[in-house]
Amino acid sequence: MSTVTLRQALSVLGRSSPFAVSTLSDEKSTDLLDQLKSYLFIEQEIEGDFVAALKAVKFGDVIFLCGSSGDGKSEILTRHYDEFRDTVYFHLDATHSFAPQQSGTQALDVLFDKRASDNKPLAIGVNIGMLANYGKEGADRHADVKAAIDRFLGQQAPPANFVFLDFEQYPKFNFTIDAETYSVFAKRLMQRLTADSAENPFRRLASQDQQSGTDLKLVANFALLGRQSVQETIIDNLFKTRLAKDQFITTRALLDLLHHLLVGDQYLADSLFCGGDSELAQRLSDFDPASKRTQKLDQFVLRYELDLPDVELDEFLIQLSTQHLVYSRTPSNPGSAGSLIRLFYLLRNESIANNYHHQFSDEFSDELLERYAKVWLLHDQFSGEEREKTNLRQFYVNELISAVFNYANRNAPKLKKGELFLGQFGDIELATPVELKGDYASISRNRATRSSHFFAYLKILDVSLSPIAINLSLFELIYKLNRGYRPNKYDKSAVVLLDEIIEQVTEVAKLNSRLKFYGMDSSYTLSHDDEMITVSEAY
Repeated sequence: MSTVTLRQALSVLGRSSPFAVSTLSDEKSTDLLDQLKSYLFIEQEIEGDFVAALKAVKFGDVIFLCGSSGDGKSEILTRHYDEFRDTVYFHLDATHSFAPQQSGTQALDVLFDKRASDNKPLAIGVNIGMLANYGKEGADRHADVKAAIDRFLGQQAPPANFVFLDFEQYPKFNFTIDAETYSVFAKRLMQRLTADSAENPFRRLASQDQQSGTDLKLVANFALLGRQSVQETIIDNLFKTRLAKDQFITTRALLDLLHHLLVGDQYLADSLFCGGDSELAQRLSDFDPASKRTQKLDQFVLRYELDLPDVELDEFLIQLSTQHLVYSRTPSNPGSAGSLIRLFYLLRNESIANNYHHQFSDEFSDELLERYAKVWLLHDQFSGEEREKTNLRQFYVNELISAVFNYANRNAPKLKKGELFLGQFGDIELATPVELKGDYASISRNRATRSSHFFAYLKILDVSLSPIAINLSLFELIYKLNRGYRPNKYDKSAVVLLDEIIEQVTEVAKLNSRLKFYGMDSSYTLSHDDEMITVSEAY
């Protein structure tokens, strides 16, 4: 072990590592780096279900392990190849072919031909896109397979001899009641990587490098990652990226990010928010705490960059340096105030040095994810009870419905409460009084099946609107609109979703029998029934 450094050992995490993708082989590697990779193994729920399916497999069965590139399909298949290869034919990746001129679809045709001839069960790793392609382009002689795929993609139960295990149905990030973390898998992975135990080869290598004075920035990053609150901060930001940016996070992407955080040229706090080569690292930079503008943080930056006296800060930096966290407080090191702010944020729930950073903890208060989780769970668990309805009504009345009126009426300040702007014709503004309310019956019949969004349900003029998908970005915009915020170009994706809601509401509101006309100095109400149209002046 002494011939390997911590940096070399951590290479098993990197996307470019030869260990990132597994292949089937009758020979087992005894390479040390392969052993390090095996140490990090954490079984996912989908793997347990895959093994159960293998044990229950019958002649002619097909098990599809479905997902995106980097999910870990080949890893799972490889891990169980030896045990089941005599009874099940394994095909790691359905995009691979058996000949240079052969397409992935043609390769699957060959597999299913083999199944038809010898009836041996198949276990296939396949991307969802490839699965859809085969459903359309596969040979007609495998109509049973194509029909099963179509049923699965259409969210219908496939025939009993076809098993589909989809990584999308086993999210790595999710909301659960009273959960200590948003991602059990990511938490277990970081805990195993940094565990302070004799069995952990990475911890032994970190201690070895520290004692020899080798790669001390990496040693410091490794120690930071071992702190529980740091792990939770990373998970929170990953989940925000998943929700707000619709960033899908695979196992490979997560491992590659950990490699980036640990072995980069910067300290972990900077690596987390300063971008990188991967799309995930770039998306995380959108949540950079150094970009927050508060009076207290701005004053800190000014004092720091001007090198004004601050005895407690000096002591804090001295004590940090004993843990190999070296931050130079000099005017010749521009931007280092931002680095410290990121460190303050990363360690806001940790005691370290003289705890100088705790004075800024409140500046990083971010209740958005917690508020979203609460409303998501209210939708997911709603059964129609009055207490649950009371809690949900707070969101619908005070937030969603209020934001719809605020946004729809943003260019019509004359309108009264409960009136919806329909358009402007010359100097005349046209509106209609409507009652918009939550459709709680529809909520009770549905569940928030994905953490990336929940479905809100509204009713207007006793007409139920189509389900409204609310992700974290739209949820944040709704909250901000009710507090006087005006959207800008950076809110484009959320505004598009909000516009779709307004369009739905407006189309139904136009059916109202009452219209309101606002002119320069007066307003009129027009109403009609089957026999009469009435015009009255409103005050």
